[in-house]
Amino acid sequence: MKKLFFASLWVLVCLAVACSDEKDEPNDEPGSIIGEWVFRKNEYYRNGKLIDRFTAVEDEDKMVAIFREDGTYRYYDYPPEGFYDGTYSYDEAAGILTTDDGDNRQICRVEISGSTMKWIYDEGNKEELIEYYTRKQ
Repeated sequence: MKKLFFASLWVLVCLAVACSDEKDEPNDEPGSIIGEWVFRKNEYYRNGKLIDRFTAVEDEDKMVAIFREDGTYRYYDYPPEGFYDGTYSYDEAAGILTTDDGDNRQICRVEISGSTMKWIYDEGNKEELIEYYTRKQ
């Protein structure tokens, strides 16, 4: 009987140790858009050539996008004085993000790699705007 008790205890300890490393937060899932993202820079291309860029250095240049699991988002300037709330859909397989704040509907391609996300807008006439975001820790 003692052997059965200790064997059961050993199994429970092993399960507890194995489960303690699991993350329940969707922010840690590769490719997940859920979470808080901070704007870092953008680049504007025409015919594949970089023609303009902007890098956020000051805090007031760092916009923040928050994507929630319920399909809503908030986008605001830092510090948060004005903001946009809306809904979004994200097709992870196709890499397409659609946001709608009630006034504006935007569609872009999204590439997520680790803690970096790129929003790629086709501006037409062989022009492309790329915005870079970093997952907030």
